[in-house]
Amino acid sequence: MTDRLVLWDIDRTLIKTGGVTVDIFRAAFREVTGEDLTHLPDLGGRTDHDLITEALTAQGIAPDEALIRQFFVALTEGLRSRRDDIVASGCVLPGAGAALAAFAEVPKLVQSVVTGNVRETAYEKLSMFGLTDRIDFAVGGYGCDDGRRATLVRLAVERASQAYGRGYAGDRVIVIGDTPHDIVGAHANGVRAIGVATGRSTTDDLVAAGADMVLASLVDTDAVLRAALGT
Repeated sequence: MTDRLVLWDIDRTLIKTGGVTVDIFRAAFREVTGEDLTHLPDLGGRTDHDLITEALTAQGIAPDEALIRQFFVALTEGLRSRRDDIVASGCVLPGAGAALAAFAEVPKLVQSVVTGNVRETAYEKLSMFGLTDRIDFAVGGYGCDDGRRATLVRLAVERASQAYGRGYAGDRVIVIGDTPHDIVGAHANGVRAIGVATGRSTTDDLVAAGADMVLASLVDTDAVLRAALGT
């Protein structure tokens, strides 16, 4: 079988965190700036770098890189401190574990993530729900890399190609996510985009964004494999 690279979004694609992350974002903002957050950006499908930049700008604070990096650290520490709350209020989305396991059985297929989370929080979130074993985090694209999701997809493809020596491109790369941002980021790099309507975006939203295929959920493992691999 042709080598494949599957790049998963995390929030509302593989897991839900029960809204605790909004509290963590607010607390991190207060810790880093000494001010209460007055403008909460729309968190859906966006990168932490982008969200932090918007929140700081709206507050009249210059979003320099040093401050943004402090924010990344505060977010990670906040997430770790709220681990029990996230596990209690969050969940693995139906079919996510089975889909990861099924892809792991496909010869010459690598799984990683393209996520708006910074790398440390991406790993922490998935480790809370036992979903780290089948994912190569070293070759992912993260919200600490850049503000644009398209750039994160490009970086993940480049990292995987270099690490595995396989030259991933085109329909050999499959991005799976729940928002139009995931779809647009994939197509900006000329790779396949599978939408999963398990978040706030509807099937129609994902179709309108240009998804190559849209699934209602990950429950039907065979359907997920067919959508991603054309088998």
